[in-house]
Amino acid sequence: MATILVVDDHDMTRTMINRRLSAKGYSILEASSGSVGVRLFQDNDVDLVILDFMMKTLNGMQTFEKMKEIKPSVPCVMVTAYAHAGLVKQFMQDGGADFMVKPIREDFERRIGAACPL
Repeated sequence: MATILVVDDHDMTRTMINRRLSAKGYSILEASSGSVGVRLFQDNDVDLVILDFMMKTLNGMQTFEKMKEIKPSVPCVMVTAYAHAGLVKQFMQDGGADFMVKPIREDFERRIGAACPL
């Protein structure tokens, strides 16, 4: 079973992603902040990370950079309502696996499956 770490400061978003991906057979870890996400990432065998961008303390890019230092081979997907073209470009150039804009659409599970096959 593949394990996905969901890092988002909104409880409802984490819960919705957890439900949708658990139903597909993924094991889900949840973090409510970038710093908690980095700790969970370091302490667990994670196959994919889903990150929000707008979070307190560490934003999604800062969290992504810290995770890349720890385990650079783990793919990360940014899922955020903040879709500035410069952010998308930077994230993808820095090794991001995919970038999705909230609200989460019907192709979410397919795109996650492409980044992290079961």
